Amino acid sequence: MPSKRDFSLVGVTGGIGSGKSVVCRAFEELGREVLWADDLAREITNHDTTVIKRVRQVFGPSSYTPEGLLDRKVVAARAFSDPAAMKRLDAIVHPVVFKAITTRVSQLPPERQHPYVIVEAALIYESGMDEQLEYVIVVHAEEETRINRVMRRDNCTREEVLRRIASQMTQDEKVKRADFVIRNDSDTTPVLPRVQFIDVLLRQMIKQA
Repeated sequence: MPSKRDFSLVGVTGGIGSGKSVVCRAFEELGREVLWADDLAREITNHDTTVIKRVRQVFGPSSYTPEGLLDRKVVAARAFSDPAAMKRLDAIVHPVVFKAITTRVSQLPPERQHPYVIVEAALIYESGMDEQLEYVIVVHAEEETRINRVMRRDNCTREEVLRRIASQMTQDEKVKRADFVIRNDSDTTPVLPRVQFIDVLLRQMIKQA
């Protein structure tokens, strides 16, 4: 576990549709800084010329729109049905995202770094990002709940969601590795009280470290 920092990096992860974004917005309500890895990945795949060239080599010219933006639906359809393509995509994007996270964290003023910064990412364990984090929070929800959420959110089929779930580490394995787990099966029960409780624990643990 890192670190030589005087603040901590705390990951928030979970399976697709588990509600990671809801949990992270609750942390933002508490005044904690949140770095969204998916947003960084989108920025990188749209603007980093080296990454764009390598993605085109794997997925072909149709992987980008005429406007020069990554066609996420085209790439996702290929990646979620082809594990080898997914692995190559991850190898292209993940290292650059890691570097971007490190840079963004270093650029934050001290008052926004302390006592910890949240890093939201779907593939914290799969990518090895957990090795750069002091603590990891896993957001957990029943599979049927997750399927229904993603179908509504992305207007996709059940089969498409199941392929995406199959491409990720199982929820059970993530829970086993987690430092904290937040259950998020209900779309009507607020997560803020649970996030507040973990925030208290994190501040105590970081202070004692």
